[in-house]
Amino acid sequence: MQATAQGWLVLSLTDSNIALGATSAAATAPILLFSILAGVLADRVDLRRLLAASQLAAAGVAAVLAILTMTGVVAFWHVLVLAFLAGSAGALATPAFQAVVSTIVDRSAIGSAIALNSAQFNLSRVLGPTVAGFAIAAGSLVLAFWANAIGLVIVAILILILPIGRASSAARVEASIWANLIDGVRYVRAERTIAILVLLAAIPALFILNYLVLMPVFARDILRIGAPGLGLLNASLGVGALSGALLVAILRPSGGSGRLMMIGMGSASVGLIVFGLSTWLPLSCVALAALGASQVAYYATTNTLIQVLVSPRLRGRVLSLYILTSLGVIPFGNLLAGAIAERFGPSLALAGGGTATLVILVIVAINFPVLRGLRPEQA
Repeated sequence: MQATAQGWLVLSLTDSNIALGATSAAATAPILLFSILAGVLADRVDLRRLLAASQLAAAGVAAVLAILTMTGVVAFWHVLVLAFLAGSAGALATPAFQAVVSTIVDRSAIGSAIALNSAQFNLSRVLGPTVAGFAIAAGSLVLAFWANAIGLVIVAILILILPIGRASSAARVEASIWANLIDGVRYVRAERTIAILVLLAAIPALFILNYLVLMPVFARDILRIGAPGLGLLNASLGVGALSGALLVAILRPSGGSGRLMMIGMGSASVGLIVFGLSTWLPLSCVALAALGASQVAYYATTNTLIQVLVSPRLRGRVLSLYILTSLGVIPFGNLLAGAIAERFGPSLALAGGGTATLVILVIVAINFPVLRGLRPEQA
């Protein structure tokens, strides 16, 4: 709800594709700045307290945005600053959220756990944007912001109840934070397979995920379906992602494979190209559903492979590097997509990104055949 309402708010304040890209860049830039530090913290501190504190901080930011919007004084720069602060709270929490899975789930079912984790996340993408679309149509942007603030407080309370401790008792807490950080980077450099998995994640982050920024433009200007239609587009994406996550969880409980990972990235590229070029709502919804399912297959499989292949002592730090490439590059992708959309139109921006991803994927598949045979059972 928050993301949908925030995008619509920025569009109503600025009527600019570049402003949409800048807002999303502000929200995701903290991942680029803080994710590695967050990975070190995930290996050193109590995960429960770290996660709860980050959720409460994000709740405060959402409450401020709600008050500013409710009083009618909100300006574009307010949204930029608050998006950055909310992104900072999320950046500090993300490696810890990922590392928690391996501490509470048996290894034989870790693939299902990660896929189900993705399923519950994407279920919110079905419900939240749909409700937000109707709330916006009813003239109540504020409702989405307050719902996010209250929801985050509830999440913080639930996290404090859970029996979660450190990600790994073997973490070198006695060493300095800087030494821990360097240790994680050296590990990834020395392990070629892990390095490829980490670096490959930057490709969809740069060329695919920016479609989320341009969704309000497609809803308003290309498909001409307004705010309720924006909710429908997001719901289609969420339905596909939820379906893909459940299929991965049921069919591959120990995790996917390198082949599935590459198929997921390739089919996500095709889905993005079709959505970018479509002017027919049913086809756009189908393309988004396929994109959502493929996206989940790729990320759930990559996450599982990293979780099982990496030493528990370094899991938080390696996951933070993966988050840095899979999410930290998004600000550049968002700015690039916004600039291309402003100059050549949003359709070309998305179709071009999908095409670029396909080309890079073929090059990687040819030069690194080891990826196709990669399986969690090899760890």
